[in-house]
Amino acid sequence: MGWKRGAYPEFTLEDAVAVLFMLRNPTGRKAVSEALELGEGSVRTLLRKISQRGLIHSTQRGHSLNGEGMKLLERISENFSEARRVGEVDGYPAYGLVVRKPPAFKSIELRDEAIRFFARGAMILIVKNGEPVFPEDGRPLSQTMPELAEGIKRLFKLNDGDLVVVTWAGKEAHAIKSAYHVALALKGGEVPGEITSLVR
Repeated sequence: MGWKRGAYPEFTLEDAVAVLFMLRNPTGRKAVSEALELGEGSVRTLLRKISQRGLIHSTQRGHSLNGEGMKLLERISENFSEARRVGEVDGYPAYGLVVRKPPAFKSIELRDEAIRFFARGAMILIVKNGEPVFPEDGRPLSQTMPELAEGIKRLFKLNDGDLVVVTWAGKEAHAIKSAYHVALALKGGEVPGEITSLVR
C-alpha cells in the first residue's frame, strides 16, 4: 500500500476536468486511477461527487456521462478542448489542447504555470492562417518541429486566434494535468460552478 492510498482523498480541479473528458466513454475506476496517477480512494470520492450532481451513470462497463454530464462537458469545451497526446518533446510525452477565444496572456507566465504544475516544459502557440505559430515572432511550429505541428493539426480543429498549449513531462499524467492547468489559468473564471464545486 503506497501513500497514494491513504485516508485523505486528494484531487485537483485539473483532475476533475480530466475525468469529465475521460467519461465521454465508459471508463472504469482503475483506468482513471492509472491515467491520472490518482489513488483509488481519491478516484472513488471524485466519481461519487460527480454522481451526486447527477452527471454520470454507472454500469458494469464503467462510468460515463449522462445527458446532463454531456451538456456540462459541452460548456467546458466552448472554452478549451480535451488534452490529447500530440507526440514527444525531448523524449518526453507531450500533450496539447486548444483554448478558444483566449484572453490577453504572457507566454512566459503560462509556461511558468505549467512548470509549477510538474511539466518539464511548455509551449504556448497561437493559430494564424490555420498554423500554430509562436506569438513572439510569428514563426510557424512546422519550421522547427514538423511532426509536432502535424500532430496538433490532425488532432484538433484549429481556428485563427485560438491558443494552443503543449506541455511535456516525465509522466503522462503530469503532462495532461499541466496542460489543463494552463487552460484553467486562462479560462478558470468561465468553468461552470458544478465542476469547481467538486474540489471544495
